[in-house]
Amino acid sequence: MAHGLTPEAKAELGRGWPLVLAAALAIGVGTMGIGFYSLGLFVKPLQAEFGWSRAAVSGAATFQQFGIFLSAPLVGWLADRWGARPIALASFIATPLALLALSRTGNSVVAWDALWLLVSLAGAGTTPAIWARIVSLRFDHARGLALGLMLMGTGTAAILAPALLGPVFATSGWRTAVMVMAGATLMIGLPASLLVGTADRPAPGTRTRGRFEANRQTLMLLLIAFLLGLIVAGLIVHLVPMLVDRGMAAADAAQVAAGVGVAVLVARLVVGYLFDRFHAPYVAALFLLSPVVAALLLYGGEPVVIAALMLGLAAGAEVDMLAYFTGRYAALANYGATYGGVLGVFCLGAGLGPMLFGQAYDALGGYDAALLGSAVVLALVVVLIASLGRYRSES
Repeated sequence: MAHGLTPEAKAELGRGWPLVLAAALAIGVGTMGIGFYSLGLFVKPLQAEFGWSRAAVSGAATFQQFGIFLSAPLVGWLADRWGARPIALASFIATPLALLALSRTGNSVVAWDALWLLVSLAGAGTTPAIWARIVSLRFDHARGLALGLMLMGTGTAAILAPALLGPVFATSGWRTAVMVMAGATLMIGLPASLLVGTADRPAPGTRTRGRFEANRQTLMLLLIAFLLGLIVAGLIVHLVPMLVDRGMAAADAAQVAAGVGVAVLVARLVVGYLFDRFHAPYVAALFLLSPVVAALLLYGGEPVVIAALMLGLAAGAEVDMLAYFTGRYAALANYGATYGGVLGVFCLGAGLGPMLFGQAYDALGGYDAALLGSAVVLALVVVLIASLGRYRSES
């Protein structure tokens, strides 16, 4: 795909690839990287040690997402005013400390949830709320591709976290695994933060006041972000139980779900590239037709592999899309606060979606109503995205 890049885009990537790599590594070991994709590994060990239900253990995911909802707007605003580097450095010191506290938790669901909330708040500077701002300020012509490459850090974490941490959970226990996570976060995230430099910090004497930039497009982005988080997270989290309920073996269902991770990586690269070549709302609308089709395929029962891949395409496009659109519909001086708000609302939806899908299943005895409702809501999201309109004049 490199032959399709403009000379300006190639020049930006030639100068800025170390920054993109550092950002990818940082978010890969951050709250939305190994912090999120390791959660499934805790279920059986904590059930065995404490006798908790799966719902009790899985509550960590909701509290983690709620922590991002609370912190992302604040750290984005702070980054607009003071620059991202000090926030990232502080976060990559605080997060390992919070993880060490988590490793000492006892037989208390309340303490478990509270400590995951603490880990999430400490990790506020490890999320795209900070790192997408850094990349967006350094890139213009290749911004979409740079953001896509950066966000491949979370996709890589989705693949590597279970593979590398799984044996630690099995041989040394979950407490040791948490300490390994703390060490990786410190040893990788801290050097990555030092590579950022201070170029994004406002010049002395300037009156930069980061704020959420409220206009038609950014307010629409809040609604789009919430609905995407709600529906796509619900579909992905419930994909495996949905397939098992229909008679698929658990191992086969897990293999189908693994296709989601592969599709996420592909989508982040392709979508980012296309954003730089075409009007991004049309590209995003096209990609986000895929979960509409996926929901209808799952409602009909076949073919589930295609449905899983389509969900992966949506999951790979959504965060990239929100990060890119923020920089095109809000001034870069307000990027941190604006994207922090958008990302926070997205995480709120992602925290609520799986729970609401579960409640729909319990109330109605199946997923059919949730799947049809998902298709309708996602079709509305596609219309909203396609109607965002022209970018603001300032990039």
